[in-house]
Amino acid sequence: MQCGEDPVNNLMNHYLILLTISYSLLFLLLVWMWFNKKLSVKGKIALSLLLPFLYYFHWHGLQESKGWPSDQHLPSQFELISADVVEPNQLKEVLGNIHLWVRPNENESPRAYVLPYTRALHSNLHKAKTAMSHGRTQIGLLFDGSSRERGANIGGGMKLQFRNAPRRRLPPKK
Repeated sequence: MQCGEDPVNNLMNHYLILLTISYSLLFLLLVWMWFNKKLSVKGKIALSLLLPFLYYFHWHGLQESKGWPSDQHLPSQFELISADVVEPNQLKEVLGNIHLWVRPNENESPRAYVLPYTRALHSNLHKAKTAMSHGRTQIGLLFDGSSRERGANIGGGMKLQFRNAPRRRLPPKK
């Protein structure tokens, strides 16, 4: 999985396109049925064969809106809310993955992402979750894989690192 520069603007792009196409095709199909008073048997069979494809596109379009992890790119900086690690298990043929629940910006809704499992990322997440249990907010930062910054490789030539967020200061008293 590759991580890019700013996925917030492109969030759910192709899923929204699939949803739009599926609803548009269904609408056009209904309009056609209303205006075509004499629908032949061949037309009814073709229509019956077309509907499962529409439902297939619709199902794929709904995947992102149901809260399932996104296959979009991680934002370059985000607040880590939570993480879940599924370790690889060769006996059960489980490849393993890491689910992250992150908030891209302070005013945005959280989003779930999935990354392939790596031991280094698992270790970094364990440290980050320990810091979170002690009340320290964790910030995730993406770096180019060739940079000198330390971090776990997450594929696509990118590294992911977690740091303590700067403590917020209270506003001055009046």
